[in-house]
Amino acid sequence: MEKRYLFYLSLILIVFSTSCSSTKDIFMFQDYKEDLNQFIVPAQVPEHKIKPFDNLYIAVMTIDPEVNRTLNPRMGGEGFSSGTEQMFGSPASQYINGYRVSPDSSVILPILGSVKLVGLNLDEAENLIKTRAEEYLKEPTVQVKFLNFKINVNGEIRNPGIYYNYEGNLNILDIIGMANGITDFADMRNVVVKRNYGNRIYTFKVDFTNKSIYNSEVFYLQPNDFVYIPPTKLKRRAQNSDSYGKVLSTISTLLVVVALMMR
Repeated sequence: MEKRYLFYLSLILIVFSTSCSSTKDIFMFQDYKEDLNQFIVPAQVPEHKIKPFDNLYIAVMTIDPEVNRTLNPRMGGEGFSSGTEQMFGSPASQYINGYRVSPDSSVILPILGSVKLVGLNLDEAENLIKTRAEEYLKEPTVQVKFLNFKINVNGEIRNPGIYYNYEGNLNILDIIGMANGITDFADMRNVVVKRNYGNRIYTFKVDFTNKSIYNSEVFYLQPNDFVYIPPTKLKRRAQNSDSYGKVLSTISTLLVVVALMMR
């Protein structure tokens, strides 16, 4: 009788051990210590350069509303700001109304003509366009922004999908927050970031369980990065839990029958 109880107890322990998630897999920053003097210096913020096929928001403005309409026909409408909201209020409209950088590195602007921008950061692009505009206009102001700064996040995340960034810089913690956090099955020790350099794709592994994440090369994300949060081994067990439950139920029933027959 005692052996039978020990067997049942072992069976219960096995069930619990296969159905409980380890906090080591899902808790972030496990090496944190409660120390007021503790500080971390994040990795350097990357400088994004304009590349062929980038989609850009470019606005050249003066104090003359009529000139503004001529220079920025894609932002037409009753008012400049209302036209901007209408033309760039969604990813689809941004794709249609943005300035696509051609394979030869240039964009073609009204009045100003072709301007080569590949290899420049946004500040350099603004200065170059402003210099060109000053040949025709008095005291123009120029704005250049990325419209295709998007991140694909997938795997064990509550809202997987493509997220757009309009603030210039985006780090990997931000994108997890934008996607409403991780699921209970997320393996935060083995997060993967894939990044395109030219015609090559590089893979980086990120461990969220310690503060080394701040010094990672991919702490700050770049346009078109792909972030994948893999599942823990527990998820496969959970997906098969119904099968396990049926098997265990059958075994338990058989054991009870055998025990009754042996009395």
